[in-house]
Amino acid sequence: MKKTGYHEITGIIHCLSGLRIGGSDELLQIGGTDLTCIKHPVTLRPYIPGSSIKGKMRSELEQKLGTFGGKSQNEPCGCAQASCLVCRVFGPHKKANHQLGPTRIVVRDAVCTRGGETELKSENVIDRKTGTAMHPRKVERVVAGSEFSLRIGIQVWDLDMGCQHNGTTGGDALVEFVKDGLRALQQTGLGSGVSKGSGEIEFRDLKLDGTSFTL
Repeated sequence: MKKTGYHEITGIIHCLSGLRIGGSDELLQIGGTDLTCIKHPVTLRPYIPGSSIKGKMRSELEQKLGTFGGKSQNEPCGCAQASCLVCRVFGPHKKANHQLGPTRIVVRDAVCTRGGETELKSENVIDRKTGTAMHPRKVERVVAGSEFSLRIGIQVWDLDMGCQHNGTTGGDALVEFVKDGLRALQQTGLGSGVSKGSGEIEFRDLKLDGTSFTL
């Protein structure tokens, strides 16, 4: 087994709406924020963990390919089949012994490069009988207009020579598969509360190995 190439996708994650990536709420105070954003422990600036981007991309691609939920209907795909690009790119879930080689995708934490201020969004539950609001809470999210850096590495091994996707083969097929994940992420959103207005994003200034491209 031999590594034959490495590609890098870079760009900007632009927030079209408020973005909420949940943090740790170690101290809850009366009248305080119930759910806070994740922040760097030193700078206290919000950031997007690479695991959040990677996990959402994987979920979207599994839904597209019909492998969402796996055999348990509640976990990522772990089939480890040679033809499964989800398992090849992201790694087969909970399967240490397989013939696919190392995980191909490397997703870096996305640091805030613009904006980064936070706002409080009030949420509640509506009583279906009375129409009154119940259980109010405040969630913290990064304001619209904020931007974060995007860096994704794609490792190519000699095991990937037979891969095919969207009319491409080998390492190019892996790259196109990752691009499909970015397209899906842009369509649905990132973070929590997407169905309630949060998490709408747009990728800007995308480059593959320094060359501009569009989704």
